[in-house]
Amino acid sequence: MQVSINTAVFLPQLEQHISQLECLQAIDGWPIENIEVRGEFFSLETKIQELTNIKSLCQKNTWNLYYSVPEELFLGDHFNPELEQQLALAEKLEIKNLKYSFGNFELLFSDQEFDKLQTLLNNSPITVTIENQPNSKGELATMLKNLELDQAEKLALGYTFDAGNWYWINENPNEAFQKLHDKINIFHLKDIKDHQMVLLGEGQTDWQPMIKALSPNIPIFLEYGTTDLEELQHEIKLVNHLLAK
Repeated sequence: MQVSINTAVFLPQLEQHISQLECLQAIDGWPIENIEVRGEFFSLETKIQELTNIKSLCQKNTWNLYYSVPEELFLGDHFNPELEQQLALAEKLEIKNLKYSFGNFELLFSDQEFDKLQTLLNNSPITVTIENQPNSKGELATMLKNLELDQAEKLALGYTFDAGNWYWINENPNEAFQKLHDKINIFHLKDIKDHQMVLLGEGQTDWQPMIKALSPNIPIFLEYGTTDLEELQHEIKLVNHLLAK
């Protein structure tokens, strides 16, 4: 397996309004397993065409396409009303996975609502994962409780472990990893120093033991800004070297 990338690696370019497609075209042929695009960097007018072109680029490179939805899945007493439409679009564009922030449950989240969500998830070929957030909704105790509830309800939901978000709620990512290890389906890799994302090895995260402990079928996405293609290439080589051991 090789490393994957979230288009956050192109953050400086995206902030200058360079499209995700253009950024990805610059790494055509690179040794990458999967691509995860970010919904917040598409414009409404060109989103479908850009995604269609990204799909073609992924097919050319045999990359799987993932999509990060900049929304929460659970909204108190109901789930995200756009989920059905987003699943349909993902199927059309051959997107493998949709990732949401978890959000929050309320006691008023009914059995009927669980059944509706379960039916949607079970009837779609697209996998859906939820991610730990960098706020009180993503605290370790809360994530453990909510993920166990998902399992009890037999919801077809996976979990994206974000190694960086723990710092914003004063929790240790390695301790969280130990407790959530068996629930992880996707891994977002980043290193943090003084609440700033930095290159791997420059921050506080002991990331290599986590990577080595993951099952080889779990995709590992780089998800932090790099200044240029040379820097990105270095980070990709670093992780691919570890994965090849």
